[in-house]
Amino acid sequence: MDDQRVIPRESAEAGSAGERGERMDLGGYLQKGVRILQLDLKTIDDLSRDEEALLPALLFFAVAGLANGAGQFSFRGMVFGPIVATLLSFVFVGLLSVLSRVFGGSGEFLDLYRPLGVAAPVFWVQAVPLLGPFLVSLALVYFAVVAVVVVERTGNLPRGKAIAIVALLAGLSLFLVLVFLALVGSMFLFRTLFS
Repeated sequence: MDDQRVIPRESAEAGSAGERGERMDLGGYLQKGVRILQLDLKTIDDLSRDEEALLPALLFFAVAGLANGAGQFSFRGMVFGPIVATLLSFVFVGLLSVLSRVFGGSGEFLDLYRPLGVAAPVFWVQAVPLLGPFLVSLALVYFAVVAVVVVERTGNLPRGKAIAIVALLAGLSLFLVLVFLALVGSMFLFRTLFS
C-alpha cells in the first residue's frame, strides 16, 4: 500500500493534458477575431505577437474558402476553396508586408498574418446563399479598414501611410482582376469568332 499513491483527479487530468499538448482554443480566437473586427488595438497588438495564433489564422482563412464554395453550392469550390483562400492570404499579407517595409514600416509577415487571419471569419458570410456575393463585398470593404489598423499597429506607421499601403494593394488587386477578366473574355471571344 505504501508504493501506491493517490493522485487527485484534477492533477491527473492536468498532467495528461500537458503530455498530449494543449488543445487549441478556437472559441477564444473567434472571440479575439470579433474584438479585432471591433478595432480593439490591444487585441491586435497581442495577437501580432501570439505565436500560437498562426494555426487559427490559417484555419480561419481556409474556412473562408470553404464558405465560398458552400455559398455557391459547389463541391469543387468546397474542395479547392480552402486551398486557394489560404494561398491568396499568403500573397495578400506578403504584399502588405513588402509594401509596409517600402513605406518605412517595421512589421514582419507573421505580425500581420496572425491578426488578419484571426479576423478572417468576416468572410464566412460567403456561405449565405444568394446574398453571399453582396455580403462579401461589404466584408472586403470592412476588412480593408481592419487591414489599415493592423498595418498601422504592427508596422509602427502613421495612419496616412497605412491607408496608402492598403489602397495601393487594393488598386493593384483590382487592376490584376480586370486584366485577368479581359484575358479570359478575349479568349472566349476569339474562340467563338474563329470556330
